[in-house]
Amino acid sequence: MSKSNVVEMEKEVGSQVQLFVWRIPKKNHDAMVQLQKQFNDLWRKHGGLRTEVFQLTNTETYEGCTNIANTVSAGPDEEIWVELQAFRDRKHMDEVVTELMNDESMRAGSQLLKQFMDLVTPESGLNMGKFSRLRI
Repeated sequence: MSKSNVVEMEKEVGSQVQLFVWRIPKKNHDAMVQLQKQFNDLWRKHGGLRTEVFQLTNTETYEGCTNIANTVSAGPDEEIWVELQAFRDRKHMDEVVTELMNDESMRAGSQLLKQFMDLVTPESGLNMGKFSRLRI
């Protein structure tokens, strides 16, 4: 891929992502969908490049692999959700996250964050990581 194609691709899909993994009781599925719509609106408002949310739908694995449901200790009445937040680069990520955290609806103790934590499996928390694109 040429350097100009890489630059164009990174403008569209970014070179930095944050990954979040959490579990929720299946009964909270519809409420979490609605809440994620609110988070996505805030995300776009503050300049996020792209955010995508996925639900684990298959627990089959390839030989030698461990299913993520086992890794995060999900029970049969729980769903595993993954959220990818894309940024142009690390600087863009820091700017967007700072703006989000300064938004009144996202501050610690806010109703939106409280709703999220009330929907997540109690005491399970969130798994998170920040990743940079590798040019392979």
